[in-house]
Amino acid sequence: MGQKGLGEKELALEMERLYREYRSPMFRIALAILRDEGLAEDAVQQSFLKIFQNLEKIDRSDCNKTKSFIVILVKNTAIDLYRRRGRENVISFEDLEKPLPDRETQPEDRAIAKLEGEKLSACLAKMEDKYANLLLLRYYHGYQNREIAELLGMSQAQVAMGIYRGKQRLGKMLQETP
Repeated sequence: MGQKGLGEKELALEMERLYREYRSPMFRIALAILRDEGLAEDAVQQSFLKIFQNLEKIDRSDCNKTKSFIVILVKNTAIDLYRRRGRENVISFEDLEKPLPDRETQPEDRAIAKLEGEKLSACLAKMEDKYANLLLLRYYHGYQNREIAELLGMSQAQVAMGIYRGKQRLGKMLQETP
């Protein structure tokens, strides 16, 4: 059951709770994709507008489902923003586990990371969402297959097979992309 039947005050409190709980992780996701703090803030703001417009559909009792919904929403919002800006700047799966680079990183290192990120981002953008989302939940967000299955209402076998197929497709796309 979603937020139906809540009064104005309760809705405001729920919006505030969601903002406090998810703003920071949403910003990190958007920043990893956009590599620009201003654009990341825009992505978070746009995502929260979408969340608040659909607040009655969000199930408060199921935090994992809510978290998954918010993660995928901010990821898609950031990618849409990125496409509108004409850039593809997502970092590689290996780099996602590392801390974000310091502002003092050498320009050559940033250029190499940008090129690798552009290639990966372009491939992920072309990939079917079901595979891209599984790969992002597994490798970016660090969910285990069991957790992903619970979040998305799938069996663990379906998740494992989807990740396997997604990695195969991504590997093939990366090899074919110059």
